[in-house]
Amino acid sequence: MLESLGFNFDGIHSSQLDILNVYVDAGLFQEVFLPTRTINEVVIRGRDIPYHQGVSLAPLEFPVKIAFEEGFDSEKIREVARWLCKNYYAPLTFDSNPERVFYGMFVNESSLTHNGVQQGYVTLAFRCNSPYSYSHFKDSDDFHIDGEQIIEIHNDGDLPIKPIIDIYKVGRGSLTINNFSTRDNPFEFDILEDQETITVDNEEETIETDISNTDRYDNFNDNYLTLERGVNRLIITGSCIVRFQYQFIFLQG
Repeated sequence: MLESLGFNFDGIHSSQLDILNVYVDAGLFQEVFLPTRTINEVVIRGRDIPYHQGVSLAPLEFPVKIAFEEGFDSEKIREVARWLCKNYYAPLTFDSNPERVFYGMFVNESSLTHNGVQQGYVTLAFRCNSPYSYSHFKDSDDFHIDGEQIIEIHNDGDLPIKPIIDIYKVGRGSLTINNFSTRDNPFEFDILEDQETITVDNEEETIETDISNTDRYDNFNDNYLTLERGVNRLIITGSCIVRFQYQFIFLQG
């Protein structure tokens, strides 16, 4: 990140405002490698060894320093402030690795360091909404399933992901997705109508259908689909057209 001169925040590239990402410290670049990890443990009287209860990961946080390529005035300062001061998690990418996306906002104290003649840089802190960075959203091909078919979905990230699945049902009947790579219980609807379109968000565990006054939770077995790291071989049973949308998750910031 630090070697990148340009970046994109909330859909606006820094070059549009004559802003550069800069490194003003001496020596080598020092960046976040992994999210901060804390061991959760409980100590009880009479036992020297604590009980391990998992690990907590903190959201990524890192400094960003930006310089004004052509100097600044009050209007330029206000324009940059409006761009960077968001009250929601916005995407941030750096030109050195534009496929890696951070979602967050600028927080805590910020400072303007300058030489008194409208030249200088701003120091900011960027806090992500999670311990991870992500790929851009990926859309699979439309898979036309006639009865039953095996397809492959590749998860090139570091962690399991839960995709969004769009399904257009061909013929009234059930629909099942088995992930042979994980041997988990199948993802299954016991009934869908002919030409019905449903969207299943496996991360948020929501199901939407285009049939009015209808929900499909009672027709679903509550086994939301997970795609493990690597190749996922899915066998889909039930004629339909299906598409997957997902983001890879990366541990290294």
